[in-house]
Amino acid sequence: MKASRSVRLSQHLARKSCLCKRLWRRDGAVTIFSAMVLSSLLLFMSILIDYARIASLHKITEDAARAGARSVLSAFDSQLYEQYGLFGRGGTSADTIYSEVVKANVERSVTSAAFSRPIDAKVVHSHTDQAAVLGSHKVFERQVLEEMKYKAPIDFTLEVASKFAPMAGAMKESAVTVDLLEQLRKLYDKRQASLDRILALQKQSAEKLGTSSLKALLPYGGLDSSSAEEDTASSLAGRYEDYAGWVIVDEQLIAAGKAPKYTQERAEYKSEAIALINELKKRTAKVMSEHIKLQSTAKEQLEQARLLNGEMRLIESKERQSPAYSGYDRVSGKPVVGSDAYTLPSVTASELQDIQKTADQLILPDAWFTEYSAELDDQAQLYTAFHNEASGFTSALTLLLDSVDRYTTLLRTGTTKMIALYGQYEGLYVHPGSIVAKRQQELANGGLEKQRKEQEKQLGSLWKQAGNMLGGFQSVAGSEEQQALFNQLEERYKGNLQFNTVAAQGLNAETKAFSEDAHAQAEASAELSNGLFGGVADMLEQARDTVYLGEYVLQRYSVFAPQQLKMMLENGDTAELSRALAFHNQEAEYVIYGFHNRIGNVAAAYGELFSVRMAIRTMEGLSTCRSAGHPLLILSCSLIYGLEKTMEDMLDFADRGSAPLSKYANVEISYTDYLRLFMLLHGGANREASVSRMIAVIEQNSGVTLSGVSTAVTGEVRISAQLWFLPGVMQLLGSYGLLQGRVTNGRYETTQTIGWSY
Repeated sequence: MKASRSVRLSQHLARKSCLCKRLWRRDGAVTIFSAMVLSSLLLFMSILIDYARIASLHKITEDAARAGARSVLSAFDSQLYEQYGLFGRGGTSADTIYSEVVKANVERSVTSAAFSRPIDAKVVHSHTDQAAVLGSHKVFERQVLEEMKYKAPIDFTLEVASKFAPMAGAMKESAVTVDLLEQLRKLYDKRQASLDRILALQKQSAEKLGTSSLKALLPYGGLDSSSAEEDTASSLAGRYEDYAGWVIVDEQLIAAGKAPKYTQERAEYKSEAIALINELKKRTAKVMSEHIKLQSTAKEQLEQARLLNGEMRLIESKERQSPAYSGYDRVSGKPVVGSDAYTLPSVTASELQDIQKTADQLILPDAWFTEYSAELDDQAQLYTAFHNEASGFTSALTLLLDSVDRYTTLLRTGTTKMIALYGQYEGLYVHPGSIVAKRQQELANGGLEKQRKEQEKQLGSLWKQAGNMLGGFQSVAGSEEQQALFNQLEERYKGNLQFNTVAAQGLNAETKAFSEDAHAQAEASAELSNGLFGGVADMLEQARDTVYLGEYVLQRYSVFAPQQLKMMLENGDTAELSRALAFHNQEAEYVIYGFHNRIGNVAAAYGELFSVRMAIRTMEGLSTCRSAGHPLLILSCSLIYGLEKTMEDMLDFADRGSAPLSKYANVEISYTDYLRLFMLLHGGANREASVSRMIAVIEQNSGVTLSGVSTAVTGEVRISAQLWFLPGVMQLLGSYGLLQGRVTNGRYETTQTIGWSY
């Protein structure tokens, strides 16, 4: 019993021992496994902690870089902003501001009661770079457009477009009429000059016969030998029967062996006849040669006149189709707020169209040239007939001197025909010269040319007065001091063009306020009007930027006040003008025209003002003078009216700075309003040059070169922080591109670049 109990006990102990061994082996694996898991978790957590600190460092770096960039741009040039509304860097150095702000945002005191962070970052390096400058056209224009986007459309549309838009229809018809009549006038005058030369050649041909003494050799009169000169064709023809009798008698006496009785008489007659034959041949041949030459020249002139007439017909049929007039239609087709208050009478445009129809009066039908050509041929043929008859007479007389025929009537018949043809030619072309006189009266056009000459004389006198008004610009003495300033301005202008890689624009050394005469000025005025209304049309449709730039110039830049011209316009005294012609009084004019001298820009501005006013006043004149009837009389009359009223307008500008728009629209338009139009006209065509001149003015006044003034910066900062746990592991992760920085000597570094602009 005891033995079996002992065996059971030993077996139990043995089982217990095996169980303990199994338990010991199982709990050790768990411990090791737990240790492995915990160490992996610890490794993972340490990586996550450093990774979180790295992410925090990135955020700190980005915030510091952004704060630094904003702080750099907070220091702006107050003069540029206050005077020109432009933002540009100024004041403390950008790198200094950026460095201080970045350092203050990164390296904050850890012991600060108000702030603590789990990472102690250090600024390794920081700096800034310019990202954009105010001297760049793109940047400058963007700031100007932002400045003007609320003001310019209202100002321009209400102040200018609403006043000029209602005139578009009438101004178009005026421009068409002036261009048409001026082009036709030039060709008309050339054609008439050719026709006048033809008439002069006709007269010259007739005078060659009239002054050739042929009349005395005939003579032009009766055949009574008793009253005729002995050495004339009539006398010799009348005395030939006597001569033939003398020859016959002497031949009979000689045959009878007697001495001839009429030897002296025969010799005298024969000598006179030979002298007449030689003289008649020489003079008729000379006149014939000159007739042929003059006839050929006259035909050439007639052909030239015909071609000029054809050009006139072509111009008259195509003038209205010119694309230069499209701006008027574009303005007329746009609804402009406020334009109803300035509507012109509806009949004005139709009246001008009626004047255009009268241009047909200037063009001759082709049949007229055919008729005139036949007239020239008739004159040549009539003289040729006389020449041939004279040649026949001399030939017959030469023959009959040796082979006498007492009973011949050849000489009398030839003389009669010759004298009759001479008389016919003289009556038609010499005295009284009915055909020439008729043609001369036709070319005089019923006194038209006389009226034109009177009007042209009056127009020339007015043009001289107008030239004296604005001619004072050319007499103003130069100023070395002012020219030196303009030279500096030119250098700034060219420098900015070069900075923007734009080729410098060539400028005229001089500018003329006037054309050479009133007719040329009328054409120039019509052309300027075309451009102005084209600019207004562009503004109403799409040319926003040019309008804004122009408005900016007129608001921020000085304008030459018209009142400073008063003394010059009234009495030619240029002393006040000379004092006023400083650069700082004409900044807007310089931007528009770009002349680098103190006279050119103001002269150009007021010359164009004169042209615009003349275009408008000529439109009124065409309507007023339409009763003159003939298109050229209407033209000269309207130019006289236009010049008179334009000179009155210029005095109004000098007196109060504005003038009425038109007698049809009683609204005052200021000089500044016209500058708006001129800016549209010139600024859009060469915008780069205009913007460079705007910048040059700012640089000249501020002493700052805008190509060195930042409007945007990029700030770069490099920051590092000590890693807490496993820098080697983080470096390994960085080698796989999983980090945005790098690990060096146990520290993590990251770089952040931020751009910011005004």
